[in-house]
Amino acid sequence: MDEQEKDIELDKEGIDDSVLAEEHARDAVKKLKEKLKECEQKAKEYLDGWQRAQADFINMRKKDEEAKIEFLKFANSDLVYQLIPVLDSFELSLPHGNKELEAIYRQLLSVLKTNGLEESNPIGEKFDPRLHESVGSIPTENKDNDHKILEVAQKGYILSKRIIRPAKVKIGEFK
Repeated sequence: MDEQEKDIELDKEGIDDSVLAEEHARDAVKKLKEKLKECEQKAKEYLDGWQRAQADFINMRKKDEEAKIEFLKFANSDLVYQLIPVLDSFELSLPHGNKELEAIYRQLLSVLKTNGLEESNPIGEKFDPRLHESVGSIPTENKDNDHKILEVAQKGYILSKRIIRPAKVKIGEFK
């Protein structure tokens, strides 16, 4: 082999080596891209999981706050329920003209109203068995008063939008 053939042979080997090195580099880049894609996928999964956990935590905190507010609304409901007969007693004694009792009654009622108590005195309303308790009927000749509340035997009470005692009523019955 002469000198020129050796150079050509070395060039071929150099070309082969550079082609092999290029192919090896392409394979390495391809593997790195796959690994990068895999890592990006895992990072996205972790981020999504973290975001879901954050949202769940925020929702749980909101539900907890709502539950606390609801609990506070009804924490004293038993006490309020026990005071309702006292209100009834005051109402029975008020027509007898005792002004001091009337002041105490108004003060007690004001405190209870501040804590969410509402009176239900439904005269003239249409009878609703979910809100009222019928204790009798009153005959009426006026068709408009049929199934309307004409008399309240005992006031009802509502605490924070919940009926704690329905109003006891007499309803009109058209004859």
